[in-house]
Amino acid sequence: MAAAKHKSKKMSSLQADLPIHSHYSGRAAAELAEEIDHLRQVMTDAFLQERSLVADSVMELSRQLDRKINEYMKVVLLGREQAR
Repeated sequence: MAAAKHKSKKMSSLQADLPIHSHYSGRAAAELAEEIDHLRQVMTDAFLQERSLVADSVMELSRQLDRKINEYMKVVLLGREQAR
């Protein structure tokens, strides 16, 4: 039995500016992707204003973003399992 090959693309710094799009068209994933994009922009703006990655406001936005990304990944994984 041949091993399955996993192809993944490395994300360049330019791709980090692109919106997240799910391969799963679920409404929950789409809404979370929008929230992630919004939080990422707000965090970027806060960084530019504070000029510090460790400023309290930037750190709090980073934590919020982490939670949303984790939530998004759970939704996507659940969608994959339900599609099987």
